[in-house]
Amino acid sequence: MNTLNEYKLLTPLQNKNAGFSRWAYAARFGEEYFIKEFMNPVYPDEESLSETLRNSKIKSCEYFEAKKLNLYKRINDVSDGNLVRVFEFFRCDSHYYIAMPKIQSEKITFAEIAKLPLEDRVLLCRTAARSIFAMHSAKIVHSDIKDTNVLIHRTKKGKLVAKIVDYDCSFFEYDPPKNENDLGGDQIYLSPEACLFFCGDETKLTCKMDIFSLGLLFHQYLTGELPAFNHDEYDYAHEAVLEGEKLKIRKDIPDRLRNMLQYMLKVNPDERIDIQSVFNILGTYLPNSDFSPFTPPVNNNPVGQKKAPESFFHQAGNL
Repeated sequence: MNTLNEYKLLTPLQNKNAGFSRWAYAARFGEEYFIKEFMNPVYPDEESLSETLRNSKIKSCEYFEAKKLNLYKRINDVSDGNLVRVFEFFRCDSHYYIAMPKIQSEKITFAEIAKLPLEDRVLLCRTAARSIFAMHSAKIVHSDIKDTNVLIHRTKKGKLVAKIVDYDCSFFEYDPPKNENDLGGDQIYLSPEACLFFCGDETKLTCKMDIFSLGLLFHQYLTGELPAFNHDEYDYAHEAVLEGEKLKIRKDIPDRLRNMLQYMLKVNPDERIDIQSVFNILGTYLPNSDFSPFTPPVNNNPVGQKKAPESFFHQAGNL
């Protein structure tokens, strides 16, 4: 398969770092895109199933479509661009796909970031916080904050900013995952409450999950490494805090930022600060920045399209 709904694949579909999906780069009308293929659900072949089973599977697919459309449209509505918008959501043959603009990301290590001036490191953190602020303003939990989902992009002015991608695991706070198979997350950045949920415990999943994950990522941006804990006893930060150990925030971080990180990394989500507080604290370190105060912008049409929202979903291929 070389073409998907007019997107010409530039690379083969692969599942590296993609969980239960595959991805590729593609071109359409002179622009390059990131294409992701969902492995589930699979739209049924009418010749291979009984009518009853086929209808049941179609209903599951329609539920998936409606849920994703609602989520993607809301993300697009509040995005200012650094929260990378979904350009198109479509079905080709039996599988569903999304297309997003390809982001030119900077190849830079945490150690290299940590050597940058403090203002540059804070700006990187604040652009990430701004995008998550946008999601949280819409009551959307990203739920899979990690280094590979926060792309680092160099602006025309030479500054590093964060671009948030990958909404496979995202959900509205009012409609959280019902079981552990519906929740994603990376062990390195996983929140304590997500860990408990995976273990079968009853726990509330909220936007505060992202705060914990961001706290770990920001510590890496500021210092080049994760907060310290007893690695002889625990493999991951969420395990350590659930057992009562406090993560050790590096002392060379300025006091206000150290205090912010300590409150982002509280084991109890109710005790963590919210994303607006994070955004505002980071702003105090950027007095000369032209980075404007946050106001969730409204973009009622998907990126790159001048179509009505209902045209966001397309069917292609042999249906």
